[in-house]
Amino acid sequence: MTPRAALLLAWALGAAGATAAAQQADSPWYHERGTQARPLPPGETRLDTALKLAAQLRDGRVPGFYDGQFASVRDRFDDLAALAGDPDVNHVLRVVAVMALQEAGDGEPVRRALEPLLIPPESEFGIEFEFLTLDPSQREDEDVIAQWLMADLSQHVRFSLAKDGQPAQVLAKIRYMEHWVHDDLPELLDPSLRSDSSQGALRYLGERRQILFSIGYHYQQFDDFPHAAEWFEKLCENLPGHRDTTMAHYNLGCIEALSGRPESALEHLRAAHAVGFTNVEWLEEDGDLASLRGRADFASLVAQMRNQEPADGAQETPAGPPGTDAPGQEP
Repeated sequence: MTPRAALLLAWALGAAGATAAAQQADSPWYHERGTQARPLPPGETRLDTALKLAAQLRDGRVPGFYDGQFASVRDRFDDLAALAGDPDVNHVLRVVAVMALQEAGDGEPVRRALEPLLIPPESEFGIEFEFLTLDPSQREDEDVIAQWLMADLSQHVRFSLAKDGQPAQVLAKIRYMEHWVHDDLPELLDPSLRSDSSQGALRYLGERRQILFSIGYHYQQFDDFPHAAEWFEKLCENLPGHRDTTMAHYNLGCIEALSGRPESALEHLRAAHAVGFTNVEWLEEDGDLASLRGRADFASLVAQMRNQEPADGAQETPAGPPGTDAPGQEP
C-alpha cells in the first residue's frame, strides 16, 4: 500500500468534521490547506494511530499474528480501543486495532475493550461456514457482507484475547467446531473421496476440511501447540499431496520453528510449497520463522519459491474463497 493510499484509507476513519468541512466553500481550512492534511486538535492521536495500523496491512489485507508486530502503537491503547469499537471505521483497520490491543494492554482492560464485539461462537462459525459455501455472486449481497464483517471482527477478538492469555472465548468456539466435525472425520480424512466426486461436492468437501485446519489454528492462538499440531497432522498424514494441507504444513512449520526443531520446520515449509504455498513475502516476514533466517536451507527455499511454481503433480481439491484472512487461510 502506498503512503498516499494509506493516508486516504485512514482519512476514511471519519476524523470529526472532515467531510463536512471539505464541503463548505467558506471553510478557511478547505481553501488554505493545499495538499496538507487537516491539523489535528491538541492531544488528538487517533488519526496517527490509524496511519500506523495501515502500515501493517499487506495489499489491503490483515496480516497474521506474530509477537512484536504492533510495537509502533504499543502506547496507544485508548486509540486502539476507540478504533476497534467504532462501526464507522474501515473494517480492516478495526480488525488490526483489535489485534494490536493485546500488545498495548493486558488483562481486564483488554477484556473490557474487546468482549462487546463478540458474537456467540455458534453464530460466528455458522456465518463463516455459510459464507464459504455461497456462490461468488451471493457474497455481494449487503446483508451477507454485513454478517460476514461482524463474524470476522468477532473471530479476531477471540484471537486477540487468546494472545493476551485469555483463551476462554477461543475454547468455546473450538468445542463447538470439534463437536460439529466429530461424526464426519472419517469422510473428511478419506483421500479417495475426491476421485469420483462431482465438482460441487469437491468444493464442499474442501470447505469442510478447512474446519479441521481452523480448529488447529484456534488452538495455536494461545500457544497450545500439541493440540494445534494434532489437528494439522490429521490433515497432513491422511491427505498427503493434497492442496487442503497447504496451510496445515505451513503452520506446522511455524510450530516446529518456535519449538527449536528447524529441520522439521523446513520439511513442512517445503511440503507447503509443494502443494500450493507461494506467499514468499510473508515467509520472509513471519515472526514465527525468525529462527530459520540466516540458514542456507531456508534461503534456498526462498530462492526456489521466487523462481518457480510449486512442484507439478500435487493433488488438488478446489479451494473455497479467500474470505477472512483467518483462520490462517493466507497469513
